[in-house]
Amino acid sequence: MISSDQRRLLLRSIFAVLASLLLIIAVMNFYRFASSPTDENLFTDVPSNLYVFENFSAQLSNKDDLQKVVQAQIADSVLIGDLLVSINRKDLAGVENSAQFLESIAADSVLDLRVFRSTTQAMLDYRVANSAMPDSFFRKIPSCVRVIDVQQDGASYRAGMKVGDLIVRINGKSFKNAAEADLVLRSGETGKTIAYEVIRNNRTLTLQVKLAKFGVPLAQFFFYLSGLVFLGVGAFLTIKQPEIRAIQLVGLALQFIGFFMTVLFNRRGIEPGAFPFVRDLTMVVALFVGIAVWFHSEYYFPKARPELLERRWMRYVPYGFAVFFMGVTIYAGPIQNNFLSLIALFAMPVLTLLYSIVIRFVFRKQRTPEHKKLSRIVKWTGIVVGFIIFLMIFIRGVNQESGFAGIPLILIPLSYLYTIGRYRLFDMNLRIGRNIQYTVASTVWVVFLVVVSVRILLSLASLDFELPNIRFSVTSVEVLDTPPSPEQRALQERGIMMFFAVVIGWMAWKVGHAGQRFIDRQFDRAAYDYRRAASELAEVMATKLSMADLARGIVQKLSDIMHLRRVGVLFFRDQKESCCQEADGFDGVEWKEFCMDIDHRLVPALEKFRSDSRLSVDYLPPDLQDSFHEHGFRHVIPIRFKEKLVGTLLIGEKLSEAPFHNEDLSFLAAVAKQSSVAIENAFLYEGLAEQERLKHELAIARRIQLASLPQTTPKVDGLDIAGISIPATEVGGDYFDYLNGLPNEITIIVGDVSGKGTSAALYMSKVQGILRSLHGMGLTPRDLFIRVNHLLCQDMDRRSFVTTLGADFDANARRVVLARAGHLPLFYFNSQTQKVEMVTPKGLGFGLDDEGVFATELEEKTIGYRSGDVFLFITDGITEAHNRSGGEFGEENVAAILHSSASLSADQIRDKIISEVKRFGAGTQQHDDQTIVVVKAR
Repeated sequence: MISSDQRRLLLRSIFAVLASLLLIIAVMNFYRFASSPTDENLFTDVPSNLYVFENFSAQLSNKDDLQKVVQAQIADSVLIGDLLVSINRKDLAGVENSAQFLESIAADSVLDLRVFRSTTQAMLDYRVANSAMPDSFFRKIPSCVRVIDVQQDGASYRAGMKVGDLIVRINGKSFKNAAEADLVLRSGETGKTIAYEVIRNNRTLTLQVKLAKFGVPLAQFFFYLSGLVFLGVGAFLTIKQPEIRAIQLVGLALQFIGFFMTVLFNRRGIEPGAFPFVRDLTMVVALFVGIAVWFHSEYYFPKARPELLERRWMRYVPYGFAVFFMGVTIYAGPIQNNFLSLIALFAMPVLTLLYSIVIRFVFRKQRTPEHKKLSRIVKWTGIVVGFIIFLMIFIRGVNQESGFAGIPLILIPLSYLYTIGRYRLFDMNLRIGRNIQYTVASTVWVVFLVVVSVRILLSLASLDFELPNIRFSVTSVEVLDTPPSPEQRALQERGIMMFFAVVIGWMAWKVGHAGQRFIDRQFDRAAYDYRRAASELAEVMATKLSMADLARGIVQKLSDIMHLRRVGVLFFRDQKESCCQEADGFDGVEWKEFCMDIDHRLVPALEKFRSDSRLSVDYLPPDLQDSFHEHGFRHVIPIRFKEKLVGTLLIGEKLSEAPFHNEDLSFLAAVAKQSSVAIENAFLYEGLAEQERLKHELAIARRIQLASLPQTTPKVDGLDIAGISIPATEVGGDYFDYLNGLPNEITIIVGDVSGKGTSAALYMSKVQGILRSLHGMGLTPRDLFIRVNHLLCQDMDRRSFVTTLGADFDANARRVVLARAGHLPLFYFNSQTQKVEMVTPKGLGFGLDDEGVFATELEEKTIGYRSGDVFLFITDGITEAHNRSGGEFGEENVAAILHSSASLSADQIRDKIISEVKRFGAGTQQHDDQTIVVVKAR
């Protein structure tokens, strides 16, 4: 059994070989066609070989035919050179002796004649009395072809050939039809003369035509190029992602139809040898199979449609059409010479299109909005291209210029590439770099200006200037009564042309310069003023005192000035880990993860390159290189203050994707030196603020915190208890307590004082003291809270309040009685239902109301528990923990962690929650106290 990689390689090889074979056949055929000899005229089969050799009067019976005849300035005569097609609707091609047939008609009858006039290529109907017709006015000529077009100044034109001539022999060889005549023609050699025996005005002429190399008409060349685009896009897709069914089908369809387009117009009649047979057979198979595969691809592109794939028979119907029409075409013969083959050629795509429309209509409601969105570009491109081609055929008909339809057809494969690239379908990144886009746009603009300028100069050169009668000399300008001499006139014209050339050149330069500036702005290539940029950055550094504001100002200004895709800055405290990170061009999560990834590794790496003002990320250790490249950074500029690493600039590529020049890197090095002083000042500023705060609160905070929180965890049978409180600063407003009353009973209290600072810590201490003193009275949690609130309301500031959650656990009865004074809910993991419930009895915070409303609103709830149940008490410092982008940890995360770790011990559950909160808020300061108590029933 082959592996996935081997299968991918095998499929890629198969598709590559198929594309190569189709391309080789297409190129060889184009070369054979373009290099084949040509007489530079077009001829086709004649409708009859009965040649009229005598003029006679007749009445034209069809007004449409009258218009055609009037154009030829002949209104009432059958002319020499006309071909007699039928008499009295009797096709003379099937009459063995047409003269005897004419004699058998009564002499007094009126005949309906149909003749073909070669010179005007018109089929005309006449009425004439049998008695008025001359005897033997026509004769049978050998099989021939009629000339329908003669290229101006071409080989046949120079030999004297005219439209309407009937060619009966080429180099003495006769033929049955135009295909055989073309075969005889191409048996000649380019540059050699061959003899054409033609009939014109009842005379047989021999014309010597020197064959030329055929070449390719422009319309056919465009159609051929369009086919190559189809083939190339299809090959690219199948080789790029050979295992994806949607890509396989789309790629094969484009290749097959593209091959058909490259061959369709580049064939000439019957050709000898095996190559034409292989080419024509491949073309027929490619057309019909390509159409069927294209229809099949709609089941998978741009997204698979299960409602269609479930009905396997539907996708195979077009393959049935393909087999049928393929057989008809192969049986009928070459497309260009067989009406049945032409019918099959047009019937297959039309029938498949109608079938596709029916399928789409029937299953229109099952299409998802995503599928409609992804397929919109391809659908509307097909509709617009089809409408354009319909207009071309409706206005001009099917002719030699039909090949220009290849120009809009190119949009179809491009629409597939655009859809895949825009929506990044099938893991394919088809984005074209902005530097390439810029180069193409600039080149097209320059070429456009040159073409327009040259065109204007050529138009001016073809004008006939009315010059005044003035003669210029070295010393004078003389006004003459007579026109100047031809030499003087030529000199004046050259002078005027030189003047216009200078003016047009100057205007082209001005317009080109303005257009290039516009292109530069669109592709972020506009030059910037380094002095002005340095001045703007200096202003940012002088006005931003805090580290966050300074870092944010630097990255935003650099991004705006240098048009950077991404830029970041890190500040390092004590040359260790980063203490401030800001970036532009990132979302918060990606930047946060990147900083966490490189935090402890970047400083040691930068210290190894102390002598470099600029460091390419390619010089970093391999693990850092990968991270920097993955996140779009190309350069690292260390920021040092007195040889001490205080920060670094991280520079991504430019929006224009242009390389960094020496002046860019010198400017960034100057920015790093300039910002080092500002960073050091920011450190000093924040250090002073920190010291000032610590000076006022450190002593009080230490004493209160140590005195208020439990130092040991009580042992209660059947309960596993663990608690912790982490203050955000030296002063904490959270508290928790274990109140023991009777054996096998414990009351858990968790509270949070509003506000922060010393006052919050003092209130916390007071609340704990009241609770401990009242708990010995054997009160339920509800009664206990009512009395505590009554005491606190007498002395507590009205702008402050305390939220508390209390639960009395009875290990013997295995129940818990709960009361809540405005605090967060109790998180309860029920081991039987394996769900986390948030128990939220009604209740107001302490200090908000004295007794009336507080007592009325306070609710007490009893919960029976069993082994494995877990009760979690927390404060809002857990749920409202912030990350760097401002998001909160939230109750949902707490519940999820409790659910996933309920099988662990109380200590482990507590530590798990704390570690997850720390990871969530990594790189940010803890803004509130965090308290957790876990009680697990055993």
